[in-house]
Amino acid sequence: MAGLLRDIQPGRVYVDCSSCKRSGRYTVTSLRERFGPDMSTLDVLRTLTASCRYQRPPGSPPARKYEHLCLAAITLPPPMRPTIPVPPGVPYTVEVWTETGGGIEAQLAVIYPIDMARAAFRVACELWPKHEVTLRDRCRIVEKRERPAAPASAAPADPPPP
Repeated sequence: MAGLLRDIQPGRVYVDCSSCKRSGRYTVTSLRERFGPDMSTLDVLRTLTASCRYQRPPGSPPARKYEHLCLAAITLPPPMRPTIPVPPGVPYTVEVWTETGGGIEAQLAVIYPIDMARAAFRVACELWPKHEVTLRDRCRIVEKRERPAAPASAAPADPPPP
């Protein structure tokens, strides 16, 4: 919140106080024109709420038990998300299942080209030798490496010669 007005994306800024029930709506452009682009958002909040009867000056002692405080808050527009280019098609997922079975332990990759997905699947099979590994296209299984069978410990070795 301690940014400058020039760093805020265009949109609406909301200032609300739950103590005195006052609220205000401002555009970022009007705040930049009024205060300048180099003013911090905290200073904008303090200036806009200076007339609140519950406002306390900086450095004053904290409010006592039955005194009201100014609870003004500023809500800034959400920052713009960068648009990541997405190739056409549906991504493939490489997943490792729990050793005992029944659930996905880790989703290792979400990959678009099938060639890269198959390479990631082979690497996952090498790194998790005791687990079931799947390569899926949404809910369709493209490749699956079954969990290796447990060695039989009670089986006799070779029968003795007669």
